[in-house]
Amino acid sequence: MFITIRQTQANGKNLFQVESEGRILYRARTPWADIRAPFQLENLREMTFTDAEGNEVFHTAYNVLENTVHTATRYKYLFGASSKLGEYQVVDGDGTVRGAFYTQIDAPFTTQMTIDCGERTYACYGRALGKIYVISVFEGARQVAQITKPLDVWNRLDIYYLHLDDGYRSLLSILSFFTVYVDARRFDRPGQITAASVEKNWSYTFDQNNDRYDPDWIRRTFGQGAADHLDYLLHKHPERPPADPERARKHRRLVIGIVAAVVVIILIAVAAMAWLLFRPKTALQPEDFAAQMDGYGYTVTEGTPEGLGSGWELAYEAEKEGYSLWYLSFPTAEAAERFFARTKNQMMAERTGSYLQTSTNLLNSQRYSLTSGGIYSAVSRIDGTVILCTVSEEDKDAVKKTLSDLGY
Repeated sequence: MFITIRQTQANGKNLFQVESEGRILYRARTPWADIRAPFQLENLREMTFTDAEGNEVFHTAYNVLENTVHTATRYKYLFGASSKLGEYQVVDGDGTVRGAFYTQIDAPFTTQMTIDCGERTYACYGRALGKIYVISVFEGARQVAQITKPLDVWNRLDIYYLHLDDGYRSLLSILSFFTVYVDARRFDRPGQITAASVEKNWSYTFDQNNDRYDPDWIRRTFGQGAADHLDYLLHKHPERPPADPERARKHRRLVIGIVAAVVVIILIAVAAMAWLLFRPKTALQPEDFAAQMDGYGYTVTEGTPEGLGSGWELAYEAEKEGYSLWYLSFPTAEAAERFFARTKNQMMAERTGSYLQTSTNLLNSQRYSLTSGGIYSAVSRIDGTVILCTVSEEDKDAVKKTLSDLGY
């Protein structure tokens, strides 16, 4: 029995259909997001399998706790026990568990995928052989199926060829669903969107189970014609799909929409940053400064600062716990700007050893700070007002918060 499992969509969702002799037998869907998503995104892991009309045949269930335990004990094969990883239960439309898919490790450099189906277990040995990937399916010592995948892919649409022993036709649905599971676990490209692409891949598997692959099994089981037909399909792949004008238009609209959304987001972000950086700041009036600092627990007095030159009209000192901040009001913004430049230059001249400095110059405000020699100094101007301080580095965080709360 020869079956084709073909991926029909990879952008926005992963859709598959199972075909035989020109008829669609089943359809399937796997997550477009990464199926290794965090716990809170558990619902994104589910894979579904339906008949051609969309009636559910199977879906998967993923037990987070059990899989976490399996992952934590994955190396128990070193002590002679099998490790089980990535188990997905297979549940039918009535909610009955019919089996499971998982990866089994029995020894170092030995892995296999396993299908539990009712009372039977099928061992599935994957092997990459350059341009193809093959899974040999066994019940006990007897091979019952082979899944063959060309590794070259057009438009991220994978394709699989299933040869199933005629005596095991009852496994068709579960093996087709297993193939889709393999695609999600091994060949998915989560979250990608492309309009046209060709992937050229080359891979080899080094595993103690490599000898499970029998290159002559298809010819012996189905005849030389079946082997020749598979060779023909593999050699012509990836075959460019026929042009679909409607799909091309959808892709163009999708790409245009994504680009437009990105441009809008960038413009909004730039506008927000420009608004935050370049909007005029509001200077504090002397009485407002005194009221706010009093509320922060500072003692505010009018005074005459020493060593700060002249040009200011009014000065307030706000003192707290042994350090002070000075507020100066100038008759014009130009006078305050000259004072700021003079003070900044004086601070820069006093730098010693290693130091940290920051400087900003915006629409109607300027700010400079310097940390050097265990001292933190800052001067900030808005319009015709200036706030400045020189404190111990231990008080740096408290002063920075106060300046931030004042808007300086």
